Amino acid sequence: MNNGTAETPTSRLPRPGDAPDELTQLKKELLQAEVRLAKARATVTGAEIDIKVLNGRLKAYMK
Repeated sequence: MNNGTAETPTSRLPRPGDAPDELTQLKKELLQAEVRLAKARATVTGAEIDIKVLNGRLKAYMK
């Protein structure tokens, strides 16, 4: 039955001794996500450049 209170699973609550390890792990995961995002952005930028170059070559060929 829902009594209007939010329940937080106890497994999600950091224990006093685990907090530094949890913080370190979260920082590591965030850094990894930032690296993946940077790589994805570089891939997109490279693809955009390729498209511009190929479009330019196609237009020059069609003249």
